[in-house]
Amino acid sequence: MSIDTQIWKTFAAEHAPDFARTVFLPGLVADPGHLARLIDDGLRTATRHAPGDLRLRAFRPGAFDYRLTKRFVDTPVADEESAVDWLARTADSDEECLAVNDISSWNLDLATEVARIVGELVADGTHELPSGTDAYTFVAHSGWTPFGIHKDSEPSLIFHLGPSPKEVWVWHDNPFDASGVTPSPSFGRITFDIEQHLATAERHLLRPGDFLCIPQDTYHVFRNLGPSAFLGLTLYPAKTRALITEALWRAARPAGALAVHPAADEITDRARTLLTDDADTPLADRVAHEIALGQLRLRTNGYVSRPHPAALPRTAPAPHTPLRWSRPGVVAAAPHHGGTTLVARGRTLIVPGPGPDDFTDLEKATASDTPFTLEELTAVLPALLTPERREEIALSLCGVGAVTAP
Repeated sequence: MSIDTQIWKTFAAEHAPDFARTVFLPGLVADPGHLARLIDDGLRTATRHAPGDLRLRAFRPGAFDYRLTKRFVDTPVADEESAVDWLARTADSDEECLAVNDISSWNLDLATEVARIVGELVADGTHELPSGTDAYTFVAHSGWTPFGIHKDSEPSLIFHLGPSPKEVWVWHDNPFDASGVTPSPSFGRITFDIEQHLATAERHLLRPGDFLCIPQDTYHVFRNLGPSAFLGLTLYPAKTRALITEALWRAARPAGALAVHPAADEITDRARTLLTDDADTPLADRVAHEIALGQLRLRTNGYVSRPHPAALPRTAPAPHTPLRWSRPGVVAAAPHHGGTTLVARGRTLIVPGPGPDDFTDLEKATASDTPFTLEELTAVLPALLTPERREEIALSLCGVGAVTAP
């Protein structure tokens, strides 16, 4: 694991899930260069194979820059090039910077590392992350945070990777006169009168490997002291209404799509259809199943976004290639009236019924770190399946990244 596990466990026990205090942990990341290289590889994959899907934003001082964002999206990361070198090559000045959300979805090993980190925050079983986590990176060279002193609506968990240090100021009380701040839909209220307020803040110097937790709704600002990147985690609060609405929509299986501009009566009729419970399985049970299935998608991938297709293996493994599970619990089974849904690293694989619903051996196997072959993987699947179907499922598990090379 890339971080000091014991220190992280202690932090999780004392501060999760609220993260209500600013916490500085020096040297938490044992090998910051390793995490940085995984981010580099993720950016390389994204910019070469699916740049249009990359959630990237580029900034110049005080502004989001659309043209610069497009330039980064259109400029593939070169072989062996780091994120900070890519920034220097692509930007017009040292004060331009970039942020990339869902960075873990572009590299399987990075997603595994992040899942281990997040896993310790929910390991005691007393809380969960029903709406998931965003793993993001921020790459900069010099100057202040482009959006000034600001606050975020969720806690910010920052793992600084370097190579240069970074300064952070945090305000636990609100010292800002209302006339000096600007309302912002993304960052609450912000101010660019930075230096005059520094004396009232708590200052931290982040060196490579250091960690900082900033509570939600807490004003803060960064100053870059040289080229560097950090890995950030946003742990989303449960979006209960959205989770239930999405589950209802999936469970009701609406027939046909509405027009782009439907009449209000059509929407009313669609709502009535959705809520009409005339199926063999009660609507409440179907909704509950869909919510549970959504949570399995998150859990099997460590509560982060599932891998982008560009990050997944492009070829099937050779028969005798040694393989390993990407993480414990990466596969889970959800039996239902139409068969069994296997959930593997955030994706679903349907096993049509009638057929076996006991995949206990497969689920238990994911806890082992002993290498195995494709043939041995096939052998832990239910014997009631045909040999062809077992091989198909085994290859699918490799194809979605649940199984990788050691």
